[in-house]
Parts: sequence; structure tokens; C-alpha cells
Amino acid sequence: MKIAVVGKFYTEGFGLHIEEALCEMGHTVVRIDPEVNFEKLKLISKRFQQINKTLYQEIFGKISRVRSYKSNIIFDAIKTENIDLTIVLHDFLTREEVLKIKSISKSPIVLWFPDAISNFQKSMFFYANYDILFFKDLYLVKQFREELLLNTYYLPQCCNPNKHKIVDLSDEDIGKYQCQITNAGNLYPSRAALLSQLVNDYNIKLWGNLPAIWLDAPELNKIVMGEMVYNEEKSKAFSAARVVLNNLHPAEINGVNKRTFEVPACGGLQITNYRDCTVDLFDIDKEIVCYKTFNDLKEKLDYYIDEKNESERQSIIAAGKKKVLAKHTYRHRLNELIETVFRV
Repeated sequence: MKIAVVGKFYTEGFGLHIEEALCEMGHTVVRIDPEVNFEKLKLISKRFQQINKTLYQEIFGKISRVRSYKSNIIFDAIKTENIDLTIVLHDFLTREEVLKIKSISKSPIVLWFPDAISNFQKSMFFYANYDILFFKDLYLVKQFREELLLNTYYLPQCCNPNKHKIVDLSDEDIGKYQCQITNAGNLYPSRAALLSQLVNDYNIKLWGNLPAIWLDAPELNKIVMGEMVYNEEKSKAFSAARVVLNNLHPAEINGVNKRTFEVPACGGLQITNYRDCTVDLFDIDKEIVCYKTFNDLKEKLDYYIDEKNESERQSIIAAGKKKVLAKHTYRHRLNELIETVFRV
């Protein structure tokens, strides 16, 4: 099939993983970026690049000529290519734009929203008239079906085995990444609240961008590496640590994030928040470790950091990796998405 993917295609981004998987599956992908990519302009500094999305959504995206310019690029791509399916990632399109695409092509247009409810922002998708909406949180799927009668389906996050895999560690890698606890991602307030309770008791390294300017947490400065890790470097960070602490954002009500699948694929021992949906994705305490309270977390951190329990730690790592490769890759998810779309 020829599939249009409307989304962002930055390094290790959702769109890039989907494009790669679809091509491996034998499909032809028409890549469409719905926004101005300010990062290509290399503006001033990383700090300034962090507000690129806000710049477009709150300023430039509201200028009618800019919006029309980007919309026409999408319409032209749909019109000139013989598209069999359009997959929109995140909340990029207005109702008018979705209806215009449907008037150009009679093929299905669906939304796959990969983030938590806290990233809904304008939530244009509620009224955009997509054929099907896919969400990673079972709570959202249930609410939108029962309350709004939207055609919603559950599609969790996943991993890309070509990027998320075990790699060899050099002595230099060990020196850089080895620690008791790690993770790769943003330091948002709830994560800061948790790590501030652990920072004095453990050797922690948090990989990712610097925290927001307004988040003043000086006690955490020593654990914030201020460096993003992608692909092999992310794998090294996860496998070199005793534990990858994947504490979920509170807005993950009954869903999990992409780290849940990436960590096992990279050879890391993951400890994460318990969610009801997790039991359908993993065998808890055999393929993944979950905690429900802070005391529960502390007990499990101490247990798996202790080298006396290394054999059990390695058993969980191996089983977790086997599970994600067998059931939780982008190929699995896209096969399910395509099957659902054309069945419905």
C-alpha cells in the first residue's frame, strides 16, 4: 500500500520509527511534515529550540498564510499520490483540513495519538472527523467511546528493534553511563518530586534536555546530564545502569509510555509504575518490575541494585527483551492498525 504519514520525523521520533517499519513491511511511505521545522534553522541555542513547537502553534501556525501554505503541501501530496491510507500522528489537523483530505481521497484517514492526556493541547481531533482514532491509554479509549461515541481503539506504544537493541559497551561507555539508576527523558515536576527523594541515597544519571527554566530544583543538578541520548547511546545508558527507573507521568492513567518497551529491548532492568493495563502487556516480576508506593519502589531498587540478585535481574532482562520483540514492535502495532482500519 501507499501510506501517507503526517507527522514529525526527527531523530528517534515517532514518525521516523513508523516510516521505517512500514517500509520494512513492504509499503510505500509518503512523508508529510505538517509544521515549520525551526530546528533546521539552528536558532541560537538548545534552550531556544525547546520552544520551537510553541512558536509554531501559538504564533506562526495562527497566521493564515503560514497555515494555508502547510495545508496546501498536505493536500497536494494526497492529491498527486495514489494514497491507500493516511495516518496522522498527534493533533496536527483541523476539522476543515481532515474534511478536505477526505474530499481529495476516498481512502481512510486515521489518528494515532502516542502521548498522554496532558499533551492534548487544542484537542482538535475530537471534532476533526477522522475515520478511526487510536490511543495508548485504555481509559481514554473507554471514555471517548462511551461518552462521545467516537470510533476509538487501543494501540499501545512499542519499540523499534533496529534502534532499540543491546550493544557492546567499551570501557569509555562504562565510565560514562554506569550508575545505579538511570532514565532518558524530560525532568518534569512529578519526576523531580520523586527523584528528589532518591538523589541522596543512589547514584543517578538522568539523560535528556535541561529542565525548563521555571523548574528550580538545584538538588537535582548533579544528576541531570543535560545531554540527549539516541539509538545506540540510549541502549548503552539503559544497559550500563543497574536499574532504569521509568516513573510514568501522572497523566498516564491506564497506559504506559514508549520507554516501557524500549528499556527491555535495550537490555535494561526496568522498574516502573503499576498500571492495570501492564498485566496484559507483560508478566510482572518476570518480564518487568512494577511498584505501587514509594516504599515499594525503595525496596525493589535496593533489591535489584544489589549484585547478590544479579541472576534474577538478568532473567527479567532476558524475558522482557524476548516479550517486546515477540509482541511489542512497530511492525506489530502497524499490522494491528491496518487490520483494524480495513476491517472496520
